[in-house]
Amino acid sequence: MPPPLAGSWSTLHQLQATLNWELDFWGKNRAAYESALGQARATAVDAYAARLALSTNVARAYVQLQRAYLQLDVAEATLSEREQIYALTRDRNAAGIDSRLELKQAESALPATREQIAQLQETIQLTRNQLAALLGQGPDRGLAINRPVATALAPVALPSVLPAELLGRRPDLIAQRARVEAAQKDIASAKAEFYPNVNLIAFVGLQSLGGAGFLSAASRMMGFGPAASLPIFDAGRLRANLAGRNADYDIAVEQYNQTLADAMRDVVDQLASHQSVDEQRRQQLQAQATAQEAYDLALLRYREGIGNYLQVLSAETPLLAQQSLDADLRSRQLALEIDLVRALGGGFDEAALSVAAAH
Repeated sequence: MPPPLAGSWSTLHQLQATLNWELDFWGKNRAAYESALGQARATAVDAYAARLALSTNVARAYVQLQRAYLQLDVAEATLSEREQIYALTRDRNAAGIDSRLELKQAESALPATREQIAQLQETIQLTRNQLAALLGQGPDRGLAINRPVATALAPVALPSVLPAELLGRRPDLIAQRARVEAAQKDIASAKAEFYPNVNLIAFVGLQSLGGAGFLSAASRMMGFGPAASLPIFDAGRLRANLAGRNADYDIAVEQYNQTLADAMRDVVDQLASHQSVDEQRRQQLQAQATAQEAYDLALLRYREGIGNYLQVLSAETPLLAQQSLDADLRSRQLALEIDLVRALGGGFDEAALSVAAAH
């Protein structure tokens, strides 16, 4: 306090409520609001993309489980056939028709087949554990997963023409497009900051020097009026901010272009692989039929004492290869169809997401 009150202390008591209303003449706040909505929409679409990736991984694991069971069927059928051949070879050896060489060859094939069965059983257990983990549950959940039935994972026919508009249903493209639109709104908001800003300000409260009479009518204060701000001394900051927003927009556009290019390549790759697997499947079925016929003839000659065990082994090798390839191609065909569904958006409906967001 200056003289004559020098050396004394007083307390200023003040209680004030301030109201500020910004007049959005240039649409700055509206653009910022729409940009925030766009970012929120992109995040919601990203959440659906994450669920799509999870469901795709579950389906792939289920296909791998079916593949392991198909391979197990081949191994168990092979073991049964080799046990019969071993019994026949043992009888032929006892009768002096075959030597101990053929007997040991037939006997050595049994442990190798049992080893393959044990490996496939391990694969089945590990795949069940993987499915349980993808479902967010413990390993006990995997024990309850049964073998996929034949009709559960059946290939579907594809149309001869897939419209390019289906790419527009991909969640990653929709999310990236929303980010481009949000970046465009950020530019509009940054440009509006160059214009004068007008606010309406009102305040009301109490103020007194000292505690006496603080709550009395004499301590009341209030005011109302406009407040204008001119961005005269912030031009450098505003230009830098606008340049940053433009750079963000360019980055978002390039990311969208790259996402679109990757999406088109993804779909085309799936279609090309699907057509190739269809052709491989047709050729494999013919090869398996031929190998099966050759094996049956070799085994018949061996049973009748005309052929030898080496001929049976020679005919068995391509048959087992074709049976294993059959299981692999059937599983790959299903996996490609799952990937094609994912590449085409997985049934994402942007309109349904907008309705859900509105509620």
